[in-house]
Amino acid sequence: MTGRSARRLPRFVAAMAAAATVGGLVIGSPVAPTAHAAINPIVDQRLPQYNETWTSKSNDITGSMPIGNGIQAANVWVEGNTLKLLLSSGDAWEENVRLAKLGRLDLTFSPDPFSSGSFAQVLKLREGEIVVTSGSAPKITTRIWADAKNPTIHVESDAPSAFSMQADFVNVRPTEVTNPSRENFTFMDLVDTENPKTSVYQPKITPDTVHTRSNKLLWTHRNTDSRFDEVMRLQGLDPAGYDDPLTGRTFGGLIQGPGFTTASNTRLVSGSSSSQRLDVTLSSQIDKSADWLNKWETGISTKAGTVGATPSSTLRTAHQQYWTEFWNRSFIFASGDANADRVTKGWLHARYTEAIAGRTPKMPIRFNGSLFTPGTETDPDFRKWNSYHGFNQRFAYWSMLPSGDFDLMQPYFDQYVSSLGLAKDRVKAFWGNGATEDNNVRLPASSGAMWPEVMGLWGQAVGGEYGWNRAGKPANWFSGTWTRYLYANNVELTSMMLDYFTYTGDQAFAAQKLLPVAREVVRFYDTHWNLASGKIDMYPMYSGEGDRNLRNPMADVAGLTRTVNGLLALPASLTTQADRDYWATVKGRLPNLPIGSSTADNDTSYGPNDRLKTASSLFQGGDTNNQNLWPIFPLRMFGSGQANLDLATASYNDRKGKYPTGKQDWRHDATHAAYLGLTDEARYQTVEAFRAGKWRYTGFGPGGIDGEPGNEPRSIGKIALQAMLLHPGAGDDAILFNAWPRNWDVKFRLHTTNGRIVEGSRVAGIADYTVSPGAGSITVRSS
Repeated sequence: MTGRSARRLPRFVAAMAAAATVGGLVIGSPVAPTAHAAINPIVDQRLPQYNETWTSKSNDITGSMPIGNGIQAANVWVEGNTLKLLLSSGDAWEENVRLAKLGRLDLTFSPDPFSSGSFAQVLKLREGEIVVTSGSAPKITTRIWADAKNPTIHVESDAPSAFSMQADFVNVRPTEVTNPSRENFTFMDLVDTENPKTSVYQPKITPDTVHTRSNKLLWTHRNTDSRFDEVMRLQGLDPAGYDDPLTGRTFGGLIQGPGFTTASNTRLVSGSSSSQRLDVTLSSQIDKSADWLNKWETGISTKAGTVGATPSSTLRTAHQQYWTEFWNRSFIFASGDANADRVTKGWLHARYTEAIAGRTPKMPIRFNGSLFTPGTETDPDFRKWNSYHGFNQRFAYWSMLPSGDFDLMQPYFDQYVSSLGLAKDRVKAFWGNGATEDNNVRLPASSGAMWPEVMGLWGQAVGGEYGWNRAGKPANWFSGTWTRYLYANNVELTSMMLDYFTYTGDQAFAAQKLLPVAREVVRFYDTHWNLASGKIDMYPMYSGEGDRNLRNPMADVAGLTRTVNGLLALPASLTTQADRDYWATVKGRLPNLPIGSSTADNDTSYGPNDRLKTASSLFQGGDTNNQNLWPIFPLRMFGSGQANLDLATASYNDRKGKYPTGKQDWRHDATHAAYLGLTDEARYQTVEAFRAGKWRYTGFGPGGIDGEPGNEPRSIGKIALQAMLLHPGAGDDAILFNAWPRNWDVKFRLHTTNGRIVEGSRVAGIADYTVSPGAGSITVRSS
């Protein structure tokens, strides 16, 4: 085995910056790249083996495959004699603060290829496309792909002899709905989550408009108003000081293709040809002017015209170059038994689903269905828990560090960075003059920034969790009893940002994103609570949703400790002396990590009966989120290659809600087992994280209570599998084959701390690997 460092860190950072630029969605003239990266030979050989292949049609949308370019996307399936595309976009926000569908495209062919002959539908990972082949006279092959460089979904059909196509646009919001159901948490900004009937504002679903145009289909949804101002004023914030992302937003699409003519304003028909092409261009923009439609149409027509005038081969070359670079960035191909194949396919498709929905600026991937929710018969935009939940949305982004998908992490970070001013103003409005919390606890005047556990699109506290009925309630009071004192998402965010810097060394990121956010989060934690014996006394607080009115919960204490220590360890050139002096002072005020053998035991001398506690005031709670284990995952303060591994392992073994007893969609036992280096347990839990859900497609996991299709289990499995293979240990060490089963061979390429990329294999127990470019040690473990 070998381990070599090929280049220094700054060069690696420059390479990552270039990759991030390539990853950004370029809207403009589609030009083929001048230089093409060759596909890695291992990827070239192995990746096609894990394509998703179906040999029968589907019954409904739960039998759909996803396609997307990170912003524009579609569910694709064949039902009866119709190829269907349910269209979506990561920036299509309607007036109720819900991510809306853009409509459905139904495609039929003559002669009908789906009435006889063979059938195959294949999601081709390497090419980033879905290929449907069916029929016999003629056999028609249709390729559907969301252009990685343009806001367009292409549908290209070819056959040995001529055929014709009909494209029908289905308006999913044809009429106004003035009294939609308030249940099931789909209108979380407008409807009180715990008492829907008392809400002030009734949601209203407004219709889309289908316009009449020649030889093209054009439709729009227009937000003429919203409740942005009311949401902001409700929370003591002046709406004039912030950008309204809803009012004046217009989204919709344009469909056209050579040889297609309009039969109606919702139908295109083609002439007879052996080759057909349709382009579906989608667009969303904010314009409050009276001339909004003309400007919106001019913009989308220009984009569609440029794409339409470009040969498919040119577009496809640039598109596939993006996917080549993506798959070259990291890979895991395990073999040895059926479970090895299962986790390999699960990991690949989890990464694919992140990429096809993860490039919308400042808008993270939705944990509950991403861009691919099916809606209901009466509400096409229905989504459970229609907001951003800190606990749930984090999994996808923790998973991106080892896979090196740093560009895909930016929308997550940028949502917080762009709302930093609001988060600071919220603290000032709620606690700036001190405030009284539950149990008559009087808190001092607070400063800094805080984002709530349940957060809205632009960083607001979600109206339904904050509560619309404020009679007799102070500004700082949240009506949502399940999340009222959940703050750990703030220090988990700063910990992830610190890890991002540790992985990339990106100094621009540190200066522009990490430090502005972390400074204010630390200040909030330092000023928000009273001191007890000179230490921060976090009370009243929650640990998870179920353990309440606690003092110094583990997740917050550990997260703040990790953040402060991480900030103090940054290069001095990035921070000021005033920063370092203040953080050192805060470090002196940090309470001990709540570790001990009883509720009263919170010292720093650890014995065999000590455990990671839920809080300093609670030995072990009943909440099955197991936030006492946060120092293992996600914070990496305890675990494989680090001190007190026995203490952490015993704490994991004593956890609540063990899978399979606890079947929640967010069950993340796999991450803890992998971080602890528990090979057999990690293998079992990771295989189960890739268990089948209700949907036909491999990349969609169980959804259940969180909503369909499920995303969390797949992201959790992705985190765990990566940690089983390569996991940071103490200091600059990285542990290779950290919890890797003996009977699984593997070929891999993953990222780790200090800007290192580790590529290699383990076959029949013999390991071979290279390391580039950064510095640091690699420990090779034999499981």
